[in-house]
Amino acid sequence: MSAGTKPVLAKGQRKEPRIPGCKPVTVLGRDVYGNSFAQNTFTVEISGTGARLQGLPPVELGATLSLETDLGHARYRVVWLGEKNSRLEGHIGLECIESEKAIFGIAPLNDTSFYDEYKRVEAELHRSEDRYRNLFENSLGLICTHDMDGILLSLNPAAANALGYDSDRGVGRNLAEFLAPSVRCKFSEYLERMRQYGHDSGCMLVVARNKTKHVWMYRNLLVCEKSDAPYVVGHATDITGQKKVEHELRATLTRLRQTAAELKTLKGLLPICAWCKRIRNEGGDWTDLESYITQHSDANFSHGVCPNCASKLRSQPDSRLTI
Repeated sequence: MSAGTKPVLAKGQRKEPRIPGCKPVTVLGRDVYGNSFAQNTFTVEISGTGARLQGLPPVELGATLSLETDLGHARYRVVWLGEKNSRLEGHIGLECIESEKAIFGIAPLNDTSFYDEYKRVEAELHRSEDRYRNLFENSLGLICTHDMDGILLSLNPAAANALGYDSDRGVGRNLAEFLAPSVRCKFSEYLERMRQYGHDSGCMLVVARNKTKHVWMYRNLLVCEKSDAPYVVGHATDITGQKKVEHELRATLTRLRQTAAELKTLKGLLPICAWCKRIRNEGGDWTDLESYITQHSDANFSHGVCPNCASKLRSQPDSRLTI
């Protein structure tokens, strides 16, 4: 059977019905090229003995994969591949070949228990949605989503408040409007990197409603869904204070380097004549002590006469010393 053919367990012929279920799962196996892989993804549908999921490397029909969840692990056989160029492209159907294992927490169902289980999983999905909504709305991180033209689709309260706006006021506006004019011209380059690589990170300079400038460090990811247009999930952190401290530190280091460059010190052994006290310089020439110290330090000399020399000079008959 080749990709795009009808599933082995077609609708109405499965051993048991599947229900919508978004469950995290780790899949291990080999792709169509024989390369081993280990991929984290989520299920689309689940049952006691089967599952449908997406987000895996291309695999062959009939291949055996190992699935792991927090409830255990089991081996599954690929029994269906989504038709190419359809909304189900990239989806695969799996049948458990270790039926005694229930790694999704669902025991094999019968027709009478199906709808009860469906309601239970549906309620679980609603709880998951509520948790993610609370995370988005109450997170201190700066979170947004935008389309591939930069139009904001959502903006969490933390990001909106940092810009001085209400969350609903930002939706529908282009993200470039919040950038400082000096960097706004680079926004198209950012969008191109997102299209080409699917992710981008760095720092951006934004201007709040009160005209203050802030530096946000961001890490954005491209999300592609079969049924919807691609969009970008953005997460940022305000590092304005950190950048200010770094700037002040660099300025301080620059001043210290300038000061160090201006300081001259004498160190090491100096070759000095024991009789005349002249010093041999790096070129091998002998120079008087005063000249050497003046050239190799910031010291200057102020001449005078010490008490011992003064008494000696007074004792000499032809001395002209006056104090």
